[in-house]
Amino acid sequence: MESVTHVVRIASRFAAVLGALFALPASAQTTFVPPLKAAQSTPATRVDQLYYLQPHNTYMHGKDFSGWLDAGYRAVEIDVIDRGNWENEAAGPYVAHDLNPMKANCGTAQQTRLKDCLDVILAWKASHPGDTTPLLVFVDMKASWDPASAWKSDEVGMLDEYIGKAIPAQNRYTYAELMSYINSAPGASPRLKLKSRGWPAIGSLGNKIIVLLTGGHIGSVNQNMNGGRKWLSDRGKSQNTFFCPDVDAGDPEEITTQIDGMSASDSGYFFCANVKAGDHDEQVLNRSAEYRQLLHLWGSSGDFTNKDYAYAYIGVAQGVGALGIDVSESLSSTTYYQPDWIGSIPYVGLRRSLPGYFMMPTLTSQQRGCIDVEGGSYGNGKSIVQWTCNNGAGNQQFVYTAKGQLRPKGNNKYCLDIKGGTAGQNKEMNLWDCDGGRSEKWYITPDGLMANRDQDRRFCMDVYGNSPANGARMKLWPCDKNDTAQRLVFRQVPDWYPTGF
Repeated sequence: MESVTHVVRIASRFAAVLGALFALPASAQTTFVPPLKAAQSTPATRVDQLYYLQPHNTYMHGKDFSGWLDAGYRAVEIDVIDRGNWENEAAGPYVAHDLNPMKANCGTAQQTRLKDCLDVILAWKASHPGDTTPLLVFVDMKASWDPASAWKSDEVGMLDEYIGKAIPAQNRYTYAELMSYINSAPGASPRLKLKSRGWPAIGSLGNKIIVLLTGGHIGSVNQNMNGGRKWLSDRGKSQNTFFCPDVDAGDPEEITTQIDGMSASDSGYFFCANVKAGDHDEQVLNRSAEYRQLLHLWGSSGDFTNKDYAYAYIGVAQGVGALGIDVSESLSSTTYYQPDWIGSIPYVGLRRSLPGYFMMPTLTSQQRGCIDVEGGSYGNGKSIVQWTCNNGAGNQQFVYTAKGQLRPKGNNKYCLDIKGGTAGQNKEMNLWDCDGGRSEKWYITPDGLMANRDQDRRFCMDVYGNSPANGARMKLWPCDKNDTAQRLVFRQVPDWYPTGF
């Protein structure tokens, strides 16, 4: 970098910008040029093609529950406890996170109940007839006050029954309705029928509320959800809500075949998953989108918080259905959290409308050269360079993992890393065994930069000398969104199943 004068560097970058403006991408449908933006939905978009941003524990934050809907969110979360004889009471279970009923933002009563929150949602929906996006309402069954007896199978079934009575039929879209919708689709199980047909288009469900149950009996969440399904079925009752069993972050087979705690046959009746974010949860997200299931992701992974742009990017790109965000507004606050990246990833948009498996052409090369593992061979210390883009080359295709790693398809036990493991100006990039270190983690920005996690994301991937030539080294340089040697283009490629984890 030092060998190129400041004047030459600026001139060459200006030329690269002009060249990039006239360069034709390989495919307008699969090439993403910064600024990076998730796609918007249309009335023809199916429910399973959407992602939603969702404020975690919505009832605990912000003065008014409806304020989150006013802010633009279309997915919310309510926690309930299985305490007392709520099954026989018009107000339903208490809203609470831990042991005791608590003040929430759904009303003025000290002991807010589930009906209070549902009534707020119904009133908001009635006052916004032009809103065309069905609302997702996650009801999380908390069991901490009585782990031994809370949310057994019958209580799960009764909660489903209660919600079916609390929300008028014209305002809810139920599990039973979806089962009827997919009934004629090919497939040996309801889950495979859903994969064949998918959900209805949102244009037909604009006034609907979709309720999804998560959580439950500690130690046997999935067993009691399955028991609740059978409790309803044995009594000839139609299921109103969608049960979302706990699925492990790194276990995509729970999406495709068998959920932990139940048989493969019983697993075929579930269309939703509740996932605590973790290493390589991109695999579960991928399969969830493929099987047209809904998926609720909470917590965070790698070194990200769930308020980070890169975390949201990875979730949307890999296939999240609802992405929980840990908001912090108090119950007296009249403000509602708005991410500073909402212009790039809006509250609701198209699932997988950003690439998670991609090649990285450079603007410096007018998109003709891609980031490349030099020579197509793999080992610790292999150089990372720019080379003519070859769509079939495994050394130019990368998966962007939940931990923020960039692993090459050709050998995904390795990660794009920094020589010496410490970020800094002019530090060379190389390949290294994925070991969880900060230097192998990358933070994407809406401007198409890849900032290294080490040294607080101050240094970004950069084509050395802003050279368009084959073999130009990839190094680090202070991040600058106006620097075309750092701005990358992302060309989507087909998924592959990882082998090096």
